Amino acid sequence: MRGAPHGPPRRWSRGAEAATIRTVPPDAYTVRDEVRARCAACGGLCCQTRPGLEAPERFLAAPDPAGALAAALASGDWVLAEHVGVPWVDGVAPPEAERRRLIRYPRPATVPERAAGALLADAAPAPCVFLAPDGCRLAPDARPRMCRSLEPDALGDCEAPWGRREAALAWLGHQPLVEAALARLERA
Repeated sequence: MRGAPHGPPRRWSRGAEAATIRTVPPDAYTVRDEVRARCAACGGLCCQTRPGLEAPERFLAAPDPAGALAAALASGDWVLAEHVGVPWVDGVAPPEAERRRLIRYPRPATVPERAAGALLADAAPAPCVFLAPDGCRLAPDARPRMCRSLEPDALGDCEAPWGRREAALAWLGHQPLVEAALARLERA
């Protein structure tokens, strides 16, 4: 619901766009996915269209968090997604000055974003760079926070209780880290 302080979990549907997306055979997820049935139901449609968002902890755990984020972005495997406006918290709107604030946070690049050398995320649906023929190349505990939170519902659509809103709130206090990483990339 647009403008609401809290919306439903993010859904990835097998609607019209599924017809143009390749599907991964259900048995392909036996090697790298910890819960085969989780992705087998739709063939990993979320990984084929929208890479998940990452929490700050991956980078904060590094001795040099800005360096770790800069290295991830420089690798081409990660890009920065943008969220406009500080999300509502507990039904309370953010201060007027924060309603248009730009918040950046990392997510895996798509295959076209990596090929283009993009630093900022593109909204076009495309496969995640970490998607391999037999599932995700990342170990389950190394996957982005949003990917780890995905759960299929009874219809096979996935819900992510940790999505754009949560990423924006998690990264809000870490925008200096993002700016420092971008500054390092400019100097490189």
